[in-house]
Amino acid sequence: MKARRPETPDQEFDITPMIDVVFLLIVFFMVVAAQITEKVEIVVPTADKAVVPEDNSRRLEVTVVENGDAYVGMMPVSREALAARVLQDNNTVPGFRVYLRADSNTPHKHIQEIMMLCAENGVYDVIFATLQ
Repeated sequence: MKARRPETPDQEFDITPMIDVVFLLIVFFMVVAAQITEKVEIVVPTADKAVVPEDNSRRLEVTVVENGDAYVGMMPVSREALAARVLQDNNTVPGFRVYLRADSNTPHKHIQEIMMLCAENGVYDVIFATLQ
């Protein structure tokens, strides 16, 4: 005869590590989403014929504030660094465009500087942010 094993209580599956991992993933995605959507606050000009672009990919978003300072995302960028970034992205991203957001009170000379910077680095497709 075989010896009987003593009965053991049912073992339960511990889901605590799985909950921890899911929580960390949620926090990670919330932080990343907040950084992606953050923009420098400006008053965008209005235009009667404004159209929302269908394709938002393959573009660099540049914001110009009233005093002429430029930003990529929330990071201030010098004209030289912006020129290098535009040149690099234009050479590596097919169909690259620049999405230019400017405050409605920004003097045109600052916007023209960015447009010239783009043209000098081979980018002629500049999209202007406006509200309808």
